[in-house]
Amino acid sequence: MKSLFAKILLSLVVTVLIALALVLLMTRVNMTRGMLKYIEQQEAAQLAVLVPELAALYQENDNWAFLQGSPRRWNRLLRFSLTGGEQERADPPPRERERPDDHRPPMRPPGHLRSRLFLLDAKQEWVAGAPLQENGIVTREPITVEGRVVGWAGFTPLPAGLPQEARLFVRGQARALLLSLVVALAVALGLGYLLARHFSRPLRQLTVTVDTLIGGNYDVRATVTSKDEIGRLGAGVNQLAESLDSNRSMRRRWMADIAHELRTPVSVLKGEIEAIQDGLRPADENTLASLGEEADHLSRLVNDLQTLALSDAGALDFRMERVDLTELVRQQLHGFDSRLQAREIHVSCDLPNGLLVNGDAQRLRQLMQNLLENSSRYVSSGGALELKATVSDRQLTLCLDDSGPGLTAEQMSHLFDRFYRADASRTRAHGGSGLGLSICRNIVEAHQGNIHAEVSPLGGLRIRLTMPAIGGANA
Repeated sequence: MKSLFAKILLSLVVTVLIALALVLLMTRVNMTRGMLKYIEQQEAAQLAVLVPELAALYQENDNWAFLQGSPRRWNRLLRFSLTGGEQERADPPPRERERPDDHRPPMRPPGHLRSRLFLLDAKQEWVAGAPLQENGIVTREPITVEGRVVGWAGFTPLPAGLPQEARLFVRGQARALLLSLVVALAVALGLGYLLARHFSRPLRQLTVTVDTLIGGNYDVRATVTSKDEIGRLGAGVNQLAESLDSNRSMRRRWMADIAHELRTPVSVLKGEIEAIQDGLRPADENTLASLGEEADHLSRLVNDLQTLALSDAGALDFRMERVDLTELVRQQLHGFDSRLQAREIHVSCDLPNGLLVNGDAQRLRQLMQNLLENSSRYVSSGGALELKATVSDRQLTLCLDDSGPGLTAEQMSHLFDRFYRADASRTRAHGGSGLGLSICRNIVEAHQGNIHAEVSPLGGLRIRLTMPAIGGANA
């Protein structure tokens, strides 16, 4: 039984059967107890009628001799006394009381009461009725005449179980209850079938959707018709399908970008070499320098791809230690002085001393190199570049602002995507592969920080990165 439908239906059937069995058992027990209590009430009611009659008869005869050894007279006495009749309290058999014509004859008491009734004298010696049982708990009432006890009347204990009449009544009620429970079970089975189908049908549809996704078709979507747990599961499956479809498109686009980026330097290298081989270009210093530039570009691209692959796999090595970020940034900025001056880019730096972070010095140098490389390539000649760092609540914020050219909000939202170039000016002609900022984002996130792009007050681009600081800055 592997289907959810069968499991739900079986669970409901078993639960209903157990519940019905418990109801039947508890009802039978309670009915038996109620019947015993009812019999006790009957006994008390019968004694309440019989005791005055016996007291009157004793007072008339001054003893119990008229009942000793005469079971027939005892039975007549019970028949008339317990049915509300009236008899002559003398030696002759009692006669019926005259009743009005509009009264029905009284009902006879149950046989189990008559057969268990007994009479004892003042010394509790048996006189008439049911024989006493040894060690039996009996129900009895005293018979008093003029303030003195002259005898006792009572009932012997019930035999094991209920009397025959009571057993027949309980059995009939149990059969009626069982029939009702069978009808309830049939109704529960019908409702259980509908409920199981209600839950299993959307799950079967989700299973088909998931199997289709496993097969590689990411265009399929589950039908969501409810807002419960199954509906949220269907929405999650649809979101997963969209993510898989998006990742597949990104992977295809990335592979195409990688192929394009690798093809260009390889084609240039191949063309240069073929030109030298054909004698169309001399193998002089300029030609070798051009070949070296293409080889360097190809090497940088391969290294960037390897860095991204290691970062995605979580295998990028980070050796965390206390790093003075102020000194590290100044060192990297000093390395770009000549390039920035060649393009007449004015640089201002506002870095407090002693900005300490817990990080990998090598990866943080790579981060700053990529950011400064990006600025040195794309900031317009004669522009400006500002670096400023602050610390607040043990959170370090470093901003790189440039004077342009600026980017649109759409362009900035994709700036850290792999192989993304914002506009025509940011092309391979400037030597970029489109991977530098993606590497920067991975490095910052590995340091429990974040990085994003926004509009700079200088009119160009601001790169803002934040990460935890482990020490205050000394101005």
